[in-house]
Amino acid sequence: MKAGIPDIGCGAVDVRDVAEAHLRAAYLPDAKGRHIVSGHDSSLPMIAQGLLPKYNAYPVPRRILPKWLVWLVAPLADKSITRKMISRNVAYAWRADNGKSIRELGMSYRPLQVTIQDMFQQMIDSGQIPKP
Repeated sequence: MKAGIPDIGCGAVDVRDVAEAHLRAAYLPDAKGRHIVSGHDSSLPMIAQGLLPKYNAYPVPRRILPKWLVWLVAPLADKSITRKMISRNVAYAWRADNGKSIRELGMSYRPLQVTIQDMFQQMIDSGQIPKP
C-alpha cells in the first residue's frame, strides 16, 4: 500500500451515521422501504488524501497505481481479486443516491474527512495500526 493504491471507487459512511439511520428508520412513522445509507461517493485515493493532513507520518499511499499494473499484479498477490473485477471497477467513479435517506430520514452525514480520520485514530488507539 505504501507504493500506491488502485483508483477504486467506493461509498463511505460513518458507523455513527449508520446507527442513526437505523434508529430513524425504525421509529419515524414516514420511513418506508429501503434507504441507501452512504454518506459520500468516494475512492481509495480520496480516503488516502483525507488522512494525509493529520497522519502524514504514517505510510499512507500517495500515488495511484496505473490500471494496467493493478490488472497484471493484483491477481498474483491475492487470488480473490480477478482481472474481470479490476477491469470493471478500477478507474470508475462510484455513485450512490442517498437522497431518500436525506429526505425521508432527515439524515445529515458527517464530513468524509472527519469519518476517515476518526476511524484511523480508532485503529491506532486499538493497536491495529502501529504508531510510527
